[in-house]
Amino acid sequence: MVAATTAGMFLVCFESLCPCFRSKRKDGSEDHVLAEHSNSLNSSEMRSISDRIPGSPLRVPASPSRFSLSSSPPSRNEPLNLSLEHVVKLTNNFAPALMVGEGYFGKVYRVTLRDGRVVAIKRAKKPIIHRDVKSSNILLTEGFMAKVSDFGFARTGPTEPGQSQIQTDVRGTAGYVDPEYLRTNYLTIKSDVFSYGILLLEILSGRRPIEARRGPTERITVRWAFNKYQRGNVRDILDPMLTEAVNEDILNKIFDVAFQCVAPTREDRPSMKEVVERLWKIRRDYTKIQRIIELTL
Repeated sequence: MVAATTAGMFLVCFESLCPCFRSKRKDGSEDHVLAEHSNSLNSSEMRSISDRIPGSPLRVPASPSRFSLSSSPPSRNEPLNLSLEHVVKLTNNFAPALMVGEGYFGKVYRVTLRDGRVVAIKRAKKPIIHRDVKSSNILLTEGFMAKVSDFGFARTGPTEPGQSQIQTDVRGTAGYVDPEYLRTNYLTIKSDVFSYGILLLEILSGRRPIEARRGPTERITVRWAFNKYQRGNVRDILDPMLTEAVNEDILNKIFDVAFQCVAPTREDRPSMKEVVERLWKIRRDYTKIQRIIELTL
């Protein structure tokens, strides 16, 4: 099955976007699951906080080609990468005659590729809200492309004109859940943005959202990190296992994105499309800096 997605989706691996943090990590033991702190939400609804993302090799992957058609035909076991323009052409602009089914999340179309293969294309209804964005639900391919997994808590977003939120029972993992959603039971597309911001801080700091064994001022990672950020001590937030030097200007730009994502009110958070565009710009800026350094050596 081929899923047509838009550039605003959060299927982006932070380390793929910004190779300046692809540094060598020292060996260390795995953290224990902080089950005792999962009661910040209903225990029957919460799952334990995820294990830390393991260190990655030093090599920097090429920028992923989003929504591009591969030059060589993939095997039947490989995923297809189709541009939105190509998908629209294949489905005759999602013609009703090609629709073969409809589910909770959208409609399915049967199309035939140029090489004769028959595939199904699923078109999602407006937006899908994941509700459980966290490190253990982000899977990496061999090429370090990120794939979001576990859509068991996912819900379709607002579908009515002028509607910006839906009311639903709270689902998610303690530490990643949008505080406004937790407090009001109203879910919006900005709820996933908050969770993504927590994920960025987790990658940068090497800390879980809730660190039960630390003191009161360090227990909630986002609060601890924001206090450091406000004082200009962004390097103190970084995972101490990172051994390579990083560009402080690049670092500040990434933290700017992360802390805007975790703004307490949804109106102050960027859209996921804005987040992706800003991270790609940070990657491009970093690449330019690296080229200049290489030329001067």
